[in-house]
Amino acid sequence: MKLSHILYKVNDVEEAIKDFEEMGFSICRVGFNPKIWFEDETFIELFKFDKSNFTIGLTKLIGLRGIGKKFEFFRDSDFGIMEYSLEKDHYDLDPENRLLKEMGYKYTSIKMKKNDESGVKLKWKITFPYDVNIPFYCAIGNFKELGMPKEINHKNGARRIEKLVWGVDKKYIDDIKALYDDERLELVEGNGFQEIKIKGYDGDVFNRKYYK
Repeated sequence: MKLSHILYKVNDVEEAIKDFEEMGFSICRVGFNPKIWFEDETFIELFKFDKSNFTIGLTKLIGLRGIGKKFEFFRDSDFGIMEYSLEKDHYDLDPENRLLKEMGYKYTSIKMKKNDESGVKLKWKITFPYDVNIPFYCAIGNFKELGMPKEINHKNGARRIEKLVWGVDKKYIDDIKALYDDERLELVEGNGFQEIKIKGYDGDVFNRKYYK
């Protein structure tokens, strides 16, 4: 698998869109949340987490514990970059799920589908490990080719993600590395987001703790 997308938590989505557009980023509104796409087919997703505690608890009760644990993590995280995900092009997560199980991790794996604005049916698969130190990962199916803009042009010159440095407890590093093959993602000892480098963009907005 490879680096997929990065989640950026905000307090007000429309306000965040306005802020990032003023900073020269082009925002795509296709799909669940607005996205900042890059030439390397990665994107930063702007989202506001508004799931209730009842919803979080319900996911666990109906057998979706991996999702419930991830929702708790989203709820309790600070604003700014707070999560990343991995992806593969093939519509099959069985090899990765088996590997995760062999390493001793439990998970929730689900199929997703949605009709886009033109009526085309999008489909993809996602696996949510119970342990939130392990990133969630997806088989993108046809989701990205329909959601990604045909032209990506950021006025500030941003082109692609060169490096994402992420901190995690040392005991998880080798296990996570076994799931992906992507030199852009660097794991170090630490706690969460450390640094991001974007080709063509020399601003520091993404390396701040908060977007404001």
